Amino acid sequence: MNYYLGIFGGVGTNPSAALLKGKKIIAFAEEERFTRIKNAPLALPINSIHYCLNEAGIKINRVKKISFGWDCPHQFKKVPTFLKKLYNKFPDLKNNYNLNLEKRVRLGYDPDKIFNELKWAFAKKNQVLNKKIYFYKHHLSHAASTFYSSGYSESSILVLDGMGEEFTGGFYVGKKNKITCIKKFNLPNTLGGFYSTFTEFFGFKSNSEEGKLMAIASFGKYSEKIQKKLNKFLEYNNLNGDFKLNPVLRFGGKRSKSSRFSDEFINIFGKPLNKKSKISKEYKDLAFNVQWLLERIVSLLVKDLMRKTNIPYLCLAGGVHMNCKLNGVLANLPEVDKIYVQPASSDNGVSLGAAMLSAKNDKGSFTKMSHCYYGNNFSNSNIEKALNEAKIKFKKYNNIEKEVAKHLAKGKIIGWFQGRSEVGARALGNRSILANPLIKNMKNKLNIEVKHRENWRPFCPSINDYKYKEYFGDVPESDFMILAFKVRDKYKYTFPSAVHVDGTARPQIVKKKTNQKFFNLIQEFEKITGHAILINTSFNIQGEPIVNKPSEAIRCFSGTGIDFLAIGNYLISK
Repeated sequence: MNYYLGIFGGVGTNPSAALLKGKKIIAFAEEERFTRIKNAPLALPINSIHYCLNEAGIKINRVKKISFGWDCPHQFKKVPTFLKKLYNKFPDLKNNYNLNLEKRVRLGYDPDKIFNELKWAFAKKNQVLNKKIYFYKHHLSHAASTFYSSGYSESSILVLDGMGEEFTGGFYVGKKNKITCIKKFNLPNTLGGFYSTFTEFFGFKSNSEEGKLMAIASFGKYSEKIQKKLNKFLEYNNLNGDFKLNPVLRFGGKRSKSSRFSDEFINIFGKPLNKKSKISKEYKDLAFNVQWLLERIVSLLVKDLMRKTNIPYLCLAGGVHMNCKLNGVLANLPEVDKIYVQPASSDNGVSLGAAMLSAKNDKGSFTKMSHCYYGNNFSNSNIEKALNEAKIKFKKYNNIEKEVAKHLAKGKIIGWFQGRSEVGARALGNRSILANPLIKNMKNKLNIEVKHRENWRPFCPSINDYKYKEYFGDVPESDFMILAFKVRDKYKYTFPSAVHVDGTARPQIVKKKTNQKFFNLIQEFEKITGHAILINTSFNIQGEPIVNKPSEAIRCFSGTGIDFLAIGNYLISK
């Protein structure tokens, strides 16, 4: 059977690699997990590629096609011409920042440079790379990653992000093996850029910490006055959602405070915040209105997409769709019968999409991506070796789920390291920190003592499938913590540490067939407490990637307020 390798990286963030055997996913991993640098900016996914090939037990010569999720030959040749047109239309854009950006983009997406770096990396492994690299359009790769993973035979597809080549997203239609683009959004009009600009304005790291802005938004209120200010930055059509970003406020003009917004932007929205700034009511309201405007525009876009396709199934991908509150709003639109969001919606997912585009004409069909456990796995013997090297005392349990459930019920915090690691930004029960959501102060305890992050940040619940509707009502399924919904009123105060201030939560449905060990753990917790629900957050601290190896789990456990580490069948306490 044929192997297909998809890759992405070189400029920006979230490089990754994915390997298919026929149309089946064999391995899928992000470079940050290996380099231990959050988002691994500017890197090619060398470690991820080697991991995928090792997982399959093959060398690069066994791969039929290597594909890249960005049209580098086009970008390398055409972007300067595209920017020149923008400079003619908006002279203020021709500044040092954008000229340097142009150079970085050209350097990073030089197809010959990419090939030579990969060739050198394989030579170090005594392998010869003599295959052509196929370059696919970035947003088509996003569209493929979600449609071919959805299990739908046909679907409307919406892709939105910061940029890909000279575009920022588009409308697509998927039918069987074919994906057709029916509308494109062009730079400088970018919803991803809109949101990331305010992320940086609030003192957070753009293209990484947008979730913080989303969390703050829940503390604010709607303001017509703020919406009028926002419309100076981002205009939109009330009928179909078409949007125009003011390029001078985003890309041009004098910028003494940040490369992402001009001084004129500051005159409109006020003083930028930093990490130590107290977030006043005024800024909470601004965050709410930024989120509201995003939801408003994208909802109109989805309605327009559905009118054009007449297909009520919706697939989403692109960095904008890491915004789970937005996705929850879209899921509840009357025009949408079913929704699927690629769990690796940001650029880490385009490697999968590129591989799928290469494999689409192979025999068989793609199947629904019902889980995302495609990373490293470690046997009990590997784990025991790491524990002995760290000189850590441990106990081994045949039924570790039952033992851990007892500690969770008593309010202990657990590091949970099991099976293959997840791909994507969410821990889904294999590289997780777990806690009891029924305890009122658990959210603050986790934020301060374990995650080392802001105390207003929310946590998400993992719920066994047979309890999901009871806690959330009649809402779409949510397997990947990428949709936010209102918790039913009767349970809003039952799980105080897993419900955000606006009454929403971002759930994961846990199914026995996809993660039996995690399912059993939650079931054991239910036997003690009466509720099949746990707080589940990623096994890391703020600013670091999710742990990948036993040694990293031991280090994180030792340096935080985690009470117990359940790693394989071993339990370690402090």
